[in-house]
Amino acid sequence: MFRIKSIVERLLLGLIASLLAIMVVLMLWQVFTRYVLSTPALFTEETLRFMMIWTALLGTAYCFGARKHLALELLPSMCPPRARRLLGIVNALITIGFAVITMFFGGIRASSSAMEQYSPIMQIPIGLVYLVLPISAVLIVVLLAIEIVGLITGTGQTDPDPQETM
Repeated sequence: MFRIKSIVERLLLGLIASLLAIMVVLMLWQVFTRYVLSTPALFTEETLRFMMIWTALLGTAYCFGARKHLALELLPSMCPPRARRLLGIVNALITIGFAVITMFFGGIRASSSAMEQYSPIMQIPIGLVYLVLPISAVLIVVLLAIEIVGLITGTGQTDPDPQETM
């Protein structure tokens, strides 16, 4: 199960890095066409905006899986190990509930209602951009479910990495 988590995290990291690399190239192209050729490539601004949305939400899923998200560790650090595990499980379940209700169901609703709206330059359905919401929600649920299993079986990480908290 932790192998699946590792594979998903590596794939997410690769996808995010690829999106960022493509964004850099598009941004350089935008600057070149605007200031050197004096005819800006119009599609780049819209593409960069959509890619930024996807990068941010996929990055959110990665951060939850890799435990690199912003967290207040004061209460867990004061608890004994058993209570710390229980607190981790409750925290993951609340996060899963939020991801399912707002990101998955809300994302499906937003995406389906925006399929008739088209982006001004590229003329792609805006609903395709919003599809990242339910995709990210599924990734968050899968990664946190694996974390919950690890916490229940005692093979999961309950303490933050001391190197990461500095």
